[in-house]
Formats: sequence, structure tokens, C-alpha cells
Amino acid sequence: MLFFKYKSKVKPFKQDIAPIGFYFDIFSTSLFQIPILPIPLRIDKVFHGQPTLFITPNQRKLERIFKKYGYFIDYSLFYKTGLQNLLKYAFSMQEEVSKKNLTVSDLLRKWWEASNEITTRNLDLDKSFTFITAEFIKTYSKINEIGLDPSINNKEYKIQLANYCDRIITYFRSKIEKNIFFVRKEDSFDLEKLYLERRKKYFPLEIPIVINDLKTNESRDMKFVPYLIYDDLLDCFSYNKKLLMNADIPINLKVYEDNKIINKTSTIDDIRTISSKIELKKLNLEELLEIS
Repeated sequence: MLFFKYKSKVKPFKQDIAPIGFYFDIFSTSLFQIPILPIPLRIDKVFHGQPTLFITPNQRKLERIFKKYGYFIDYSLFYKTGLQNLLKYAFSMQEEVSKKNLTVSDLLRKWWEASNEITTRNLDLDKSFTFITAEFIKTYSKINEIGLDPSINNKEYKIQLANYCDRIITYFRSKIEKNIFFVRKEDSFDLEKLYLERRKKYFPLEIPIVINDLKTNESRDMKFVPYLIYDDLLDCFSYNKKLLMNADIPINLKVYEDNKIINKTSTIDDIRTISSKIELKKLNLEELLEIS
């Protein structure tokens, strides 16, 4: 379940590239019925027509995981659902943020087109979201292999999901404690700090990364704060574990198979391969706005 503190006044910073990744969440809500969630929920870029850098996992590594566990993800539906959830949240916050309707305006279109005109290689962020997806598929596979049903084996079902949360919590807590972030610069990698620590307080640092503009074929440095992304993920999974242990909230991960987002491996390898290599830019804004 997304845990997010939102400020009513959104101030844009053009040099802030605002990366967003997507992950499989555990709990459905009235707003996010299929809980593929964007993190962080940076709708400020949507409102101001500025580009968002979408984080994509290492698909080759995930292919090997999928093959091992007998599942594959339809990335076209995965990204479409995640982006629709981002826009749903933006629409739900429109009055509080802008005092006017968020429609398919030139500004919204500008945001989508600009977001698809930029790219970068950030192995640290890519690796993190690859890990989350891989761990979810492992957990999903184990639950189905054991034959757990949340309506019958609720306690064991929750234990498996709590263990999954623990692995994600451990991963991101370790990243924050090590205070290291890998940044690619030309043909080498530099180590940057996530934060400065003074008197037992953390001061997150802005880190520059090279952004490639596909339209102009030029590159430029832009900044973001990776500590906040990792801290958000830590909050989300800590909150999920708390709900699993202390709240009686309905859970049913079958929503992903029911909507054909997670599928059992086909005997025809080409179907699995093609569906997993869809690009975000192949989606169009009108398709994303088919929000129920």
C-alpha cells in the first residue's frame, strides 16, 4: 500500500529529473484496484508539463527469473496500469493542487511526449527495481506452488508476503546504511553519497546524472535525490508488513493473473519474449486515459 506524504503546493524544478519506478503492490484500494504503483508519486511533473524519467528494470535478468519460476509479465499491461494509476492519483489531487481540472491539455501531452524523449543508464536504480520485481515473482510462484488461498490459508499467505516485505526492507535498509550510489559517467562509474550525516540527522544529497535527449541527440546533466526514492520504498514495505501483521485487509494477488499482467509461461517462447520487451514509448496518452 502506497505510503506517501503529499504537499498541497507543488513547485517544479526544471533541473530535477524526478525518476519514477513501478512495482507490484500487495493491497488493492478503491483508487488503485490493480495495485501496480508508481514510486515516488511525482505528479508535479505531470501538472507542469516537465519530463519524468521512467525507471525500467533489467529485462534480460528478469527473463531468466521468469523462466526459472514459470511466469512472465506482460509489460505492456504492467506499464499501462502503473501509468494509469499515476494519472488517477493526479486527477484525484487536481483540485487541491491546481484548483482546476487536469484534462488532456497541451500541458499533459507535453509531459508525456517529453518523458518519452529522454533516457539514461542508471544501473543502481535499474538494479533496485529489478530486485523488487524478481522477489515478487519468486513469492508469487511459491504461494501458487504451495497452493495457498487467502480465504483458506490466510495466516500462511500473510507470512509469505511478510517474508517478501522483509527481504525488500533489508535490501533498501542496507543500501541506505552503506550510503553509496553508483553513477555512470561516460565509460566509468563514480561512487556518490546518498546523504550527509550530522548529529545523527540525515541530509539527502542531490546527485547529477547524464540525461540523453532522443529528439536532439544531445546530453545534459540533471539532478535528483535517490535517498528519497529508497526511503519511500522502505516506508512502503515497512507499512505493508505492519498491515499484514496487524490488520484484517483482504488480499488476493490473483488480480494480476485475472488481468493477464502475470501469466504462466507459454510453450511458445516467442510469445513470452515479445510481450516482455514492450517499450513505454509505444503506449499513447489516449490509451492511458482509458481509466475506469
